[in-house]
Amino acid sequence: MAHKFRSLISNKIIQALSGFPIGGRGLKPALLIPCVQLDPKTGPEPEFQVSLRALQRQGLISTSGLSDQKDLIRYGSALVQKFDTDPTIPGVHLVQDNKDVRLNFKVNYSQLASEVVRITTHKPASFWQCSALVTLLPHQNVVVEYSSPNIAKPFHVGHLRSTIIGNFIANLHVALGHNVTRINYLGDWGTQFGILKYGYDARNMTEKDLEDDAIKKLYEVYVWANQKAELDPSVSSKAREIFNEMEQGNISELKAWEVFRNVSIKDLKRMYARLNVNFDEFHGESMYNAQKCQEVLNLMEEKGLLEALDDGRKVYEVNPKRRVTVVKSDGSSIYLSRDIAGAIDRQEKYKFTKMYYVVDNSQTDHFVALFSILRKLGFEWADSMMHVKFGRIQGMSTRKGTAIFLQDILDEAQEIMLQKQQETHTTRDDVRLSGAETADRVATSCILIADLKQRRQRDYVFSWDKALQSRGDTGVKLQYVHCRLASLEKNCGIEFNSQANTSFLREESALSLIQDIARFDEILVNSYQELEPCILVNYLFKLCGNINMSLKHMQVKGAPLEVAEARLSLFMAARYTLAAGMNILGVKPLDQM
Repeated sequence: MAHKFRSLISNKIIQALSGFPIGGRGLKPALLIPCVQLDPKTGPEPEFQVSLRALQRQGLISTSGLSDQKDLIRYGSALVQKFDTDPTIPGVHLVQDNKDVRLNFKVNYSQLASEVVRITTHKPASFWQCSALVTLLPHQNVVVEYSSPNIAKPFHVGHLRSTIIGNFIANLHVALGHNVTRINYLGDWGTQFGILKYGYDARNMTEKDLEDDAIKKLYEVYVWANQKAELDPSVSSKAREIFNEMEQGNISELKAWEVFRNVSIKDLKRMYARLNVNFDEFHGESMYNAQKCQEVLNLMEEKGLLEALDDGRKVYEVNPKRRVTVVKSDGSSIYLSRDIAGAIDRQEKYKFTKMYYVVDNSQTDHFVALFSILRKLGFEWADSMMHVKFGRIQGMSTRKGTAIFLQDILDEAQEIMLQKQQETHTTRDDVRLSGAETADRVATSCILIADLKQRRQRDYVFSWDKALQSRGDTGVKLQYVHCRLASLEKNCGIEFNSQANTSFLREESALSLIQDIARFDEILVNSYQELEPCILVNYLFKLCGNINMSLKHMQVKGAPLEVAEARLSLFMAARYTLAAGMNILGVKPLDQM
């Protein structure tokens, strides 16, 4: 957290540029501050950097006469000569490589350490929000749709990535001060519910039968009824009739459907609690019935967007090479029309300025069509909608390979972690007493981090051994380091002093740690711009490495009081930073394990 330094450097650059040709956007501190970054490659003491190429791309300095590297070097050298150094920014020099020329600024390390520790420990839960990098972001009214499992079925691992990536995106936007609505758009409508209701009736089930193991029972009934339908066409016919009754508003059929939906949401909430995931609203396809879809079709007809084909279908032309079906040959609507109705409904209800659909790569064509239709309908807000794509998990099942339901995965991970915990001699007795809960938290952390450390759009192969290992870059590492810091605070023998003299923090490991903490706001903004959780995950791994190094070389207990107080304040700032990052990722930090 180095707000003062970014602001001061920005103002001094503007002063130095007086008389130089500037870009069309002009030069204001608000435009320049985001370009002032900590240089992660500098030596013993932190430096800030500004890329001249970046200033060119953003129109902050003129491109005229700066066509090649030599021109940029001359331009940068002239700026260095004009730059007004002082005790806070005592030096500036040029750094160049094959692609860029940068201004690097030396800073007063004592002042930087003092500011970073003071700001971080003063507001542990929100210290990054006072950063100009954060406050300069335009405030957004955000809707995030994620997870979207089917009701009346166990939670399939195929929905896991949407759930945890969407939760990260929602958490990140909240952390950066945006207004966020989290929506779970359930698969709760369609002929399959006619099949389920057929089986429910055929087995003479009642609501009382669903008081325990409801999802397991409903799933068994659905599988049984679906097998019957494959063998007997009359069952499929009856199921279609039942679902048609639901669509027409038959109270008796809808009452059973509501029971299925309610018990499903209750079970899902239990699963989401284990994942540290929450939602503001549970929506579903059922909200956009035949009448809502017909209103969409009428709008499209009025705009001349539908083309009737000989087979009775109505299609929309996305581009000259691709058309999509909007109305089937029997006159019924499809998923696309419900999504159009849903988007219009959400804009009316939430007035969003950003809408994210967190859905895997395979649905790219669907969202291209959806956004295209909304634009052609004249909705300018369609440009604020975004499909957040991600790759698929391969090989995620229990070790026996017998299940692909999330509860089975989490239960097995908990069992493995509990066994490891019991075998670890350093595990405290009071932790063993709540071992199942602690093991579940660590196991879930491992599964979340194993996913979030991947590049979002890549497929990856899940490995039990890699995900749950106690060494290396895993969820165990994050939890373990947080626990070490919490234990240090509890057992170091001194109290936190908010006025600790941070000039005693001269060790190389302390310098690295301060630089890491100071970059937290940069990392969050970078993660926000890219919507990439792996940026934050990799930062936290590096932070943990520097924390461990500092713990090794900077004893608190037994050190002279002023030195101990300074070190404790730094370790507390490090723990607050680690905890903040973990919470944004959806990983709830432990204090002991």
